[in-house]
Amino acid sequence: MDPQPAVRRATQRHVRIEHTSLATGLGYHALVEAFERELRTLDPAAVQRMIEGRAAWSDVERELSEIAGPHGLMIVARIDLGRFASLTGGDARCVSYLVGHPLIAEQIVSVDVRGSFLVPFRVALYDDGDPGGAIIAYDRPSSLLATLDREELTAIGDALDRKIDAVAAIVRAG
Repeated sequence: MDPQPAVRRATQRHVRIEHTSLATGLGYHALVEAFERELRTLDPAAVQRMIEGRAAWSDVERELSEIAGPHGLMIVARIDLGRFASLTGGDARCVSYLVGHPLIAEQIVSVDVRGSFLVPFRVALYDDGDPGGAIIAYDRPSSLLATLDREELTAIGDALDRKIDAVAAIVRAG
């Protein structure tokens, strides 16, 4: 008779996540345009080709670094919630992105597989009527990774903070 495998119990704990929300001085559409101009988008078909072709790791690193551009980040996915909400007749102007870099995510997951829940991280752009313009908002990657209690991830989280902060500063500067 085979022994019963250990069953992991559900756990819950409270953690502190640092959130950044910045008025940009830009209109909503100008903010979306500026953000998408700063970050290139990862093409899922290119990833699939690399996987199916069993690309050499050096080729993967080169191609992903090229996509990541000067900021070392890319848009992994885009979710236009505002357009979806408009189907109800409303006028919500908001879009969410998953932002990151697969090579950085691989470093995180190699330290702690639970990091797969945290990266890529979310960035939201929205217009809530703030007189300071449309908003760019994100949870600080360092605070997300800190929830794993792995000192090895501190420098990676801090680097991700600097990268997204730089993107936000450039977008805000117009």
